[in-house]
Amino acid sequence: MDAKQEQIALDKVVRFHVYDFVMREGLLPTIAETSSALARSWDEVRVSFQRLADGHIIVLQKGSGEILMANPFSAVPTPFLVKIGDRSYYGNCIWDAMGIPAMLQQNATIEASCGCCSTAINLKVTNDSIGEAQGIAHFAIPAAHWWDDIVFN
Repeated sequence: MDAKQEQIALDKVVRFHVYDFVMREGLLPTIAETSSALARSWDEVRVSFQRLADGHIIVLQKGSGEILMANPFSAVPTPFLVKIGDRSYYGNCIWDAMGIPAMLQQNATIEASCGCCSTAINLKVTNDSIGEAQGIAHFAIPAAHWWDDIVFN
């Protein structure tokens, strides 16, 4: 296996670990945790995280190189809290918050707030459907431009 193939193989293992970890634990793994779990060096994992970020798989925190987002999951608290059983997750936006129960194939309660007036928005997701709710989910930027500035958008 050449160096490029080894990088691709490592990135697949790292990506699987990131998503498996967040689905089980409700939070995203650190470089150190991933390094330990995969028996790889800290630097190998840091570089793999960067390649995954360059490929729009994850988003890194500026400066630290730690994961900020592994869509639909956020590593930091947001106004989009998703509760599934006894576990909670944060979505990066309402779109991602609705994607978490779909991804996990679980019923959920989403506690969110309006981006312009901060009014509470509570959604129930049951059997892949959103229950009765008031309001509109508005996406101010077309999906094709989300990655222009994914943290801001």
